Amino acid sequence: IESRVNRHKRVSDEPNHSKASNTTSMFPQQGNPVGGSTTFSLTPLEKTQAHRYVLLNCAAVKPFIDEFRQHIKRSSRGRRPSTIEVERRVTKELSDWFPKRIMNPDIADTISDDMKFLAQGPAPSARRFTAYNVNGFKFWILSREQGLQTQNSGVFLISNTSCIASNADRNVRQAD
Repeated sequence: IESRVNRHKRVSDEPNHSKASNTTSMFPQQGNPVGGSTTFSLTPLEKTQAHRYVLLNCAAVKPFIDEFRQHIKRSSRGRRPSTIEVERRVTKELSDWFPKRIMNPDIADTISDDMKFLAQGPAPSARRFTAYNVNGFKFWILSREQGLQTQNSGVFLISNTSCIASNADRNVRQAD
């Protein structure tokens, strides 16, 4: 007997496990695309930004980020870098340092395949969808929802980032 408690969701977002999956265990597939996709090329800046974002927000990379911070502090010739300077360098240089560290022959045998793929950075091209089902919701791009009475194109992300009030401020704070 179907009731409100056990009926199927209106928006199916269960991943299709019948297909062979090439996703990694570090980043499992969430939701399902709706309709076809278009492929587009990422600019070098977009590739760098995407790689930086994933590295700085992946829990598995945190030990390497801490190691890189220590490396920056040790390699500053005779002076102690400020916290602001360390954070700037982490943001700017981590995506270049991380692949070299992961592919280091001394530790290469102990690093997971997922981490090695992560070090390579994003592919030069990506896929774009006009709608995507995730967590029981359907999200559309703006052009697809024109003429409809409801809107569901707004997607936001709550994240944690380091922030500094001004150049004179020496305290780095974590903010949402």
